[in-house]
Amino acid sequence: MPRLSSTVARLVLAVFALQLLAGAGAILFLHSTLIGAARDERKHDVALLRDALIEAYYDGGRAELVEQMTARDDDTDVFMALTAARTSPGAAPLLLNVLHLPRISASAAPHLVEIRRARAAEPLSGVATARRLPDGGTLIVGAVITGERRFNVAFTEATGITIAVSVTLALVSALVLGLALDRRTRELAETARKLAAGDFTARVPPHSRGDGFDELRDQMNRMAERIDRLVSELRSVSGALAHDLRSPVARLTAALDTAMAASDTEHAREALAAARTDADALRTMLETALELARVEGGAVTDRRVATDLALIAEDLVELYEPLAEQSGVRLEAATRPVTAPVDRELVSRSLANLIDNALKYGGQRIVVSTAQAGAWAEITVRDDGPGIAEIDRSRAVERFTRLDNARTRPGGGLGLAIVDAVARLHGGTLVLGGEDGLIATLRLPRGLLPG
Repeated sequence: MPRLSSTVARLVLAVFALQLLAGAGAILFLHSTLIGAARDERKHDVALLRDALIEAYYDGGRAELVEQMTARDDDTDVFMALTAARTSPGAAPLLLNVLHLPRISASAAPHLVEIRRARAAEPLSGVATARRLPDGGTLIVGAVITGERRFNVAFTEATGITIAVSVTLALVSALVLGLALDRRTRELAETARKLAAGDFTARVPPHSRGDGFDELRDQMNRMAERIDRLVSELRSVSGALAHDLRSPVARLTAALDTAMAASDTEHAREALAAARTDADALRTMLETALELARVEGGAVTDRRVATDLALIAEDLVELYEPLAEQSGVRLEAATRPVTAPVDRELVSRSLANLIDNALKYGGQRIVVSTAQAGAWAEITVRDDGPGIAEIDRSRAVERFTRLDNARTRPGGGLGLAIVDAVARLHGGTLVLGGEDGLIATLRLPRGLLPG
């Protein structure tokens, strides 16, 4: 099951809480409405009984009233009380289905009271009304709300079941909503990540749900298409320019060779040799720019095969050892077998660029190593030179970027750019680090080759 992001998780919890509160509110409203209706019906029954007893009193006096009250003694839902008349001040009140005289004032409307029917019994809820009689006594008529307690028990059970079902449905619906939102947002984020990594062919998968995500997807895909078109045009122009300049540079080199052969003064030959060196550097820069355009433009065919990177590193160290000795630099290999699906030619060129860079700008010792780091295979070139400041590392892999300490050395500022392009072509990265010197790591995925 996919893990929800914190924002979507909070949204799920909010939707779940709102649904739960809405369900609880509806249940409480239903409960209060039903209880109110039951009490109103009980009050109506009490009022009818009171009116019937008052009518009996007026028809036959207190004796008739007592007779009518006693006749209803077997109705356990009803309780009644009659206080002594003015002429019998010391007489005990008549109590039917009630232990004590209810505390209630004379009023026309029935209202809630509590009564006891036995000494050890719990108090019962009821509705009662009191009426002052002409003889000075007070008639109290009430009814126990027996059904309300049973109703509360039943309603509580039903509410528990309802809440359980509501919680389950609310949680499931909130999770479905959260997962749907999370999936849509992750599709957008994944496409944005690919675009940021240089894959301008990435697009958000099509959906037709008619919501705001569809509009966001369309706008994002249009933006990606425009970026892809602009970058492709820029690469095409730069590649075409570099290609078209190769012939003039070749003719310039040939003309300089001819002039050097025909020159009869040492000073002229030295000037032509310097121009010849610059022409060679320009040709190398153009060839590098063309190769970079081919790599970034996807013109390189997929030649990845499972290769031991330690063998590539050892071959390059052996190749560069004479040049390192001539420069007074100790070049070492510290490799461990690690296999990854790579284009051997491109990775070898990238490692050569890293070693070249270390020989130009490094110190007195260069170590080339290979290692496995989880799902990654790494080739690392470490030197003890001045390194690259952390603030400049992101610029160091850009095209034609030369840092201040590199401006006095030959080069076109494309070496690290090619390494970075090769890394991205393989789905990896170029990581620059180190405090005492530069640590350049070509990190490549060890995953299986695509089918």
